Amino acid sequence: MVLYLDAVWLLNLLIDASLLQLTALMLKRRTNRIRFWLGAFTASSIVLILFTPLAFLVDHPLGKFLFSLFIIFVTFGFRRLSVFVQNLAAFYFLAFGIGGGLFALHYFFQSDSFYANSRFLTTLNYGDPISWIVIVTGFPFLWFFSKKRIDQTVVRKWQSSTGAELIIQMHNLTIKAKAIIDSGNKLYEPLTRFPVMFLSRDACKDALPSALFQTASDPESMLIREDLPDDLKNRLALIPFMAVDGSRQFTAAIRPDQVLIMHEGKLIECRKVYVALTEHTLSSSGDFDSILHPDMLLHGKVIEPAS
Repeated sequence: MVLYLDAVWLLNLLIDASLLQLTALMLKRRTNRIRFWLGAFTASSIVLILFTPLAFLVDHPLGKFLFSLFIIFVTFGFRRLSVFVQNLAAFYFLAFGIGGGLFALHYFFQSDSFYANSRFLTTLNYGDPISWIVIVTGFPFLWFFSKKRIDQTVVRKWQSSTGAELIIQMHNLTIKAKAIIDSGNKLYEPLTRFPVMFLSRDACKDALPSALFQTASDPESMLIREDLPDDLKNRLALIPFMAVDGSRQFTAAIRPDQVLIMHEGKLIECRKVYVALTEHTLSSSGDFDSILHPDMLLHGKVIEPAS
């Protein structure tokens, strides 16, 4: 059987480079281009070592493990032992994950019947064609699939760390909602300088009159509406804000008695706040239905640890 060592080495070089890049993306590691490609070349050199008298060094599982330590050291360096172990574990996790996916694809599509009579796809000339097809086409697919899952995991983790549970109380109404803390929310009520949070209609259900959300769609009409209860009407305010297109607009907001925030094991009370009402769904996945102002946590009163 003819073995094209240069082609096998080049393919391993690209695969190892992709795995190292995915490891860096997963852990948010920064490495310069020279170290990155030097690490990929080191990893792919195992293909060349197998055809030398030094093959026994990387043939044993212990030798393979030590070689992987050297790959991670060349690519990411050594700062702390914990960081080095994280890099190594992530590299193994991705290598086994993508390698297992390639093995599954190979097993799924493996069939000698469709290429046995082909004069171009023969094992004698090229090796197992299914193996080549799976590696060349399956690896990029699994790489992008893994990267997408990693990005989604990062977003979900960020949402979890910035998420909170809310209880909004006003008069005889109680509204519970799931919230996310938006550090980019810089909206304040102009007269009192109270922070403004956002609450979607999905979270309110029937707790607030529908006319109040119609007011949110047309905030100027709140000044002349007569179908709202006096208690709610006295709590309403117009909040000016700058729209995406640069135009100056207004949104209707309501002043609650208090907002209780359960975040990171703490129960935080915030009384100096306005709640802007919106008919729009704030999260298409349903992860949250309100957006908090960061000042609510910064200046809120910690009551007790949340149970």
